Amino acid sequence: MRLIIVSNRMPVVVSHKNGDYQLAKGAGGLVSGLSDFLKSIEKSESDLNDYLWMGWPGMDIPKKDEDLIRGKILEKFNAAPVFLSQELMDKVYFGFCNKTIWPLFHYFPTYAKFRNYYWSEYKKLNEIFRDELLKIIEPDDIIWVHDYHLMLLPGMLREAVSNPIGFFLHIPFPSYEMYRTLPGDGRNQILEGLLGADLVGFHTHDYSQYYLTSVRRLLGVENHMGQITLPDRAAKVDTFPMGIDFEKFNGMKVCEKAPRKPGAEEMKMVLSVDRLDYSKGIARRLQGFEIFLKENPQWHEKVFLNMIVVPSRTKVSSYFALKRRLDELVGMINGAFGNIRWTPVVYQYTSLPHSELIAQYRNSNVALLTPLRDGMNLVAKEYVASLTDKKGMLILSEFTGAAKELGEAIIINPNSRGAIANAIKGALEMPEEEQIKRNELMQKRLKRYNVFRWADDFVNTLVNIRKDSQETSKKKKYTPEIADNLVKDFKKAKNRIIIVNYDGTLVPYQEDPAIAEPGENLLNLLEELQGKENTDLVILSGRSRNDLDKWLGKLPVGLTAEHGAWLRSGTNPAWELFKPLSADWKQDVMDILEMYTDRLPGSYIEEKEYSVTWNFFKADVEQADFLAREVNDHLVSITENINVQVMQGYKVIEVANSGINKGELATYWLSKKKYDYVLAIGAGWSDELLFQTLPECGYSFKVGQIQTQAKYVLKKQQDAIKLLEMLKES
Repeated sequence: MRLIIVSNRMPVVVSHKNGDYQLAKGAGGLVSGLSDFLKSIEKSESDLNDYLWMGWPGMDIPKKDEDLIRGKILEKFNAAPVFLSQELMDKVYFGFCNKTIWPLFHYFPTYAKFRNYYWSEYKKLNEIFRDELLKIIEPDDIIWVHDYHLMLLPGMLREAVSNPIGFFLHIPFPSYEMYRTLPGDGRNQILEGLLGADLVGFHTHDYSQYYLTSVRRLLGVENHMGQITLPDRAAKVDTFPMGIDFEKFNGMKVCEKAPRKPGAEEMKMVLSVDRLDYSKGIARRLQGFEIFLKENPQWHEKVFLNMIVVPSRTKVSSYFALKRRLDELVGMINGAFGNIRWTPVVYQYTSLPHSELIAQYRNSNVALLTPLRDGMNLVAKEYVASLTDKKGMLILSEFTGAAKELGEAIIINPNSRGAIANAIKGALEMPEEEQIKRNELMQKRLKRYNVFRWADDFVNTLVNIRKDSQETSKKKKYTPEIADNLVKDFKKAKNRIIIVNYDGTLVPYQEDPAIAEPGENLLNLLEELQGKENTDLVILSGRSRNDLDKWLGKLPVGLTAEHGAWLRSGTNPAWELFKPLSADWKQDVMDILEMYTDRLPGSYIEEKEYSVTWNFFKADVEQADFLAREVNDHLVSITENINVQVMQGYKVIEVANSGINKGELATYWLSKKKYDYVLAIGAGWSDELLFQTLPECGYSFKVGQIQTQAKYVLKKQQDAIKLLEMLKES
C-alpha cells in the first residue's frame, strides 16, 4: 500500500537562481516529524511500503518547466508538486487561512476578517488539490490530508474515490461558541468537508469534543463515543497527540558554546523560542519577566532571557504591529534593568538550525513557553527530550496541547503576568534532584509515544476503520444489480405488498412536523403504486389519524396511525383499534412533560388519543440532550408497572401503550394475503423490528443509516422516492 501525504506545502522548497532550479528541504514541525516517519516506511516490512508527498513547491513554475521540476522532486524527495500561482497561494494563505481561520481557531476573534472572496479562493485551492490528486490516486492508496489549509479536500475527494481518507488538524479546533461566529456557508461546509474523511484526528481530547459538538449542533449529526454513522459508511473522530523523534533530539551531538552547568558566578539562562505570532503570548511573556526582575532584585545580573523569535507571515499587518511591540518591550526592559555588565533580554529575531537550537536547549536552565493558545507546541517536547543530563525546567502554558502530556512541567495560565513571574522564580530555584525526577518522567513518556507511534496509530486506525466500514457498506450497498432484481421480482409477483414509513422515508424529517404534508407528486406516486394490479401499499406512521386523514385519506392505501394504535385498510375508510387500549395513564404523563416543556424552550407536546409525543426539534441541542435523558428516565420510572412503553426517536420521546410495534404491525398486514413480493422501507429506529419480521425473500431498505437490520441502505430520503418511482414505471 502507498501512503499519500497531502499538505499545503511539500517537504521541498524550489527556488530559481543563476538560471537553474534549486531544491532544498522544507522547514517546520510537520515536515520534520513526518519526514522521520516516512524514512521508517522505506525500511518497514508492513503492508505500507511506499509513500508520496503532495504539496505546493513554494514558487510559480512556468508551464514549460513543470515536467522537469516534477521529475526532479519525485526522484530526490519522493514528492509530487501541486502547481499553483504565487498569486492564488498568497490570496489563500494570507486571506482565509491567516486572516480568518488562524485568529478564530486561536481565540482571537477581533483579529478575524471575513470576506467572500477569501472563501471563494480557499475553495478554488482545495479544488485544484483534488483535481491533481485524482490524476494519481490508485485503488490501494491511503490518503492523509493535513491541516487547516485543506479542510474541504476530504469531502471533495470522497465524492470521487472510495480510498481510505484521513485528516489531521495541527492547530486547535475552537469551542462551538467560537466556531459558530464563522459567517456564511463556510461554517457548515468546513464541518462537512472534514466528514469526508474516515478518520479525523486532533492533538487533544478537547479539540475532538469541540469538533463533535459543532457537528452535532450545526449539522444535526450525532456520534457515539466519537463514531459518526453516515448513510454509506462510518467516520471516526479521535485524539492523536503528535510526538517527536525522541532519539534524534536526545542523542544529537552538538557543539555547546557555553557550559551546561554554570557556577555560582555565571548567569543562568531562561530560553524562549517561538514564531512571531500573536497567539504565542510573547509580549506577556516579556512583561512576566519584567515583573520577575522587579520583585526579585537578588536575581539581577544572575539571569537573562534568551528570546529567539522566528520571523513569520511578514505580509500580515497584525504581525508588523506585534514585531514593533516586542522591540519596544525589549528596549524598555533592558533600559530599566540592564547595565554595562548585564543585558537582561537577549533578543534574536532569526531562525536557528536544529543543531544550534538543541545546543540552546541544553545550555538553558529554564524554557519559558507560554502561548495563549497552541495546537501542540512541539518545542516543549523537543526541549525536554534534548536534556541529556535531565537538568533544566520547563514552564508551559496550560493552553497548549503539550500541557496534557507534560504534566510534570510548571503549568501556568499565560494570561497572568504574575503567574509567569512566579514560575520563573520557582523554576530557577528548583533543586536539581526535583528537576531530574520530573524530566525523567516526561522523557519516558515522550520516548514511548514518539512521532513514529503517532503516525502508526493514525494510519492503522484509519485502515481498520475503513476496512470495517467498507465490509459493512458492501453488504448493505444498493447496487444496479439489486435494483434490476427488485424490478424483475416485482413484475413476476402475483401478490405484492409495499410497507413504507412516512416521516424520513416518504417525506424528509421536519423541525415542525406540522409542515410535513405530502406534495402533489408524492400523492400521485402513491396512488399509482396502489393502483397497480395485485399491489397493496401500507403506510406506517406515528402521526394522529386526523393528520393522516387530512393528508392521505383520499388514497386507497393501508394506513397505521399512532405507531399502530389505529389501522385503516385501503378498502374500508373507517379506523379500527389494533387491540383494546387504555388512555388512563395520559394525564400523569402530560403533567410530567409539561414541567419539562417549561424548562426547555423550543420543546412542545403533541397529544394523541392513545399516545403522547414530546418534541424537541427546535430546542437547544445540548440542553435538549441532557433533559431528554432525564425525561426518559422519569417516564420509565412511572410507567414500568403499567402497560405503557417509552420510545425515544429522532428528537422526540413518545409514550404509548405497550404490546404494539412495527414487527407486530408487519405480521398483521402480511397475514391478509399470501404475498410473494414484500418490500419495506423505513428511516427510524422503530423500523428495525419491521425489518426483522419480514420473510427471508423480502426486500428491506433503511434510509440514511448503515447500522441496520435492513438488507440494504439508501443514502437519502430522495433515494426512497426514486426507488418507488422505479417500481411505478416498471
